[in-house]
Amino acid sequence: MVAAAMVCAALLWVAGCNWNGKPESDRQIQQQAQQTTEKAKVDAQKAAAQARVAAAEAEREAHDVAVGVKAALHNGKSAVDLNSASRADLETLPGVTATTARRIEAHRPYDTTHDLVKKGVVSEDEYGRIAGDVVVK
Repeated sequence: MVAAAMVCAALLWVAGCNWNGKPESDRQIQQQAQQTTEKAKVDAQKAAAQARVAAAEAEREAHDVAVGVKAALHNGKSAVDLNSASRADLETLPGVTATTARRIEAHRPYDTTHDLVKKGVVSEDEYGRIAGDVVVK
């Protein structure tokens, strides 16, 4: 009977210890699980944000390629280069006023046609109207 009690006591002691021999309370284990879960959640949110940024950039690049193809196929009308066109040439674009043409000139140089939107020169809607008629050289 004493031997059985000693075995039970030994089993209870072993059950209360973790792999390195140090007893941990349920509260400590719960806190560790909570911290690990919170870290994983933050990491997942960061990865999702990075994926959204990458997707948006890929969408813009695909749009710029499509605009370039459209401009190349345009009916004999040459596209207007945002970096070198005169104010008068810029005003031939759909919806571009003298004021908008001055803003386009003031924000040169452009790396892509979508820089018009990035730099706040025109809205996304305005850009959509002229995207097929402009290039950046």
